[in-house]
Amino acid sequence: MKTRAALKTEVKQLFKGRWKDAILLCIVVSLLSIFSVAANYTDQATSGHTSITSSTDNIQQGASQALAAIPTISWALIATVLGALAVGAVINFVFYCVVKLFMVGTMYSMLDWVRNPSREIHPVSDSTVGFTRPYAWPTVGLVVLQAIFLTLWSLLLIVPGIIKAFAYSQTYFVYKDLVAATPAGQPRPKLTLAITKSRQLMRGHKMEYFVLQLSFIGWAILCGITMGIGLLWLVPYRYGTFANYYQNLVDLDQANEAAASMAA
Repeated sequence: MKTRAALKTEVKQLFKGRWKDAILLCIVVSLLSIFSVAANYTDQATSGHTSITSSTDNIQQGASQALAAIPTISWALIATVLGALAVGAVINFVFYCVVKLFMVGTMYSMLDWVRNPSREIHPVSDSTVGFTRPYAWPTVGLVVLQAIFLTLWSLLLIVPGIIKAFAYSQTYFVYKDLVAATPAGQPRPKLTLAITKSRQLMRGHKMEYFVLQLSFIGWAILCGITMGIGLLWLVPYRYGTFANYYQNLVDLDQANEAAASMAA
């Protein structure tokens, strides 16, 4: 397996003279990340003007009013509140899926770039690949399926859930390759097959992948200092590195299979 330094160096070489293409390819994801950072800064600035005393008083007053209102709460009111929460949850889920489709499209195009360094970049069509027919609904299905699996594992303890999150980390990349390997006219690959293959690829590599993610912390802190502007460079750098990491896993897996077949 290649070292973190080697993976990152290859991505820097890939982007050399083409950083503009890299930034434009990831522009949607970068802008969403910058918006998130800016929103956090705004929330912190707003909360900073509120004193602890006044916050405590407001909590106590709100609790007293809630307790006093309990006898007058009707089932219609409860249904209205639950309905509003359900609508909010659906809106949040739809928004998350739209963002995820942009992320998946960017990931897939970045992987194609890693595999074909001379590839021409088309920012709009490349970043929206996730919305195309082969990937849109399967991506939503993978989001739901992974959420269910990770929730069930987390019910045991937090640590098993985290371990499984790393085991499933290559699922979307794997699904892309499964679709590419499926002959025309054949049924789409099963979503569970992508998750299973990701687990197999990540066997013995989860800590390695965790450390790879940690290696970007310094850059993330720098982006925070610049109010998120640095994410315009960090997001392509991370996406390129993780795409290169997946390709390295695939190459290693194919080499192991070839060695096993020769030994047999």
